[in-house]
Amino acid sequence: MTIFQKERHESPGYRIAQLFRKNSCLLERKVSGMGLCSGQIPYIMAIVEKGGQTQDELAAHIHVNRAATARMLKNMEAAGFITRTENPENRRQNLVWSTEKAEALVDDLLDVLTKHNEMILSGFSREEKLQFLSLLDRVIVNMDTLLKNDGGCHA
Repeated sequence: MTIFQKERHESPGYRIAQLFRKNSCLLERKVSGMGLCSGQIPYIMAIVEKGGQTQDELAAHIHVNRAATARMLKNMEAAGFITRTENPENRRQNLVWSTEKAEALVDDLLDVLTKHNEMILSGFSREEKLQFLSLLDRVIVNMDTLLKNDGGCHA
């Protein structure tokens, strides 16, 4: 076994990266027929859940850097999923709102996500699912702590 294979074999980061990429590929197939890409899912959900966020608030909420958020919002606005209005409290900022087009997708999107989650945890007992989610939550807390100590996500 090479040093790289040994590192990957023992690396939680490698596994998390694999899960992220494979999850994105699977979701991409399922949401492309809705006119979405998998990267738009967290934006749609966050904006529909709480309209009127600034671009910076949205980026911080979903842990994506501001430049990537700006690019994504530009694409989503062109596709008719969001609108941006001037923030009356700070004219240099825009507030992001979902459109009827985005809101019309939510039920179908939630159905896709529910079925997707069931599929990726198929074969797990209820207890195993709960344990897995609990362990993931602990990893997320650790990562949140690291991000807070490092000033957040600004790559």
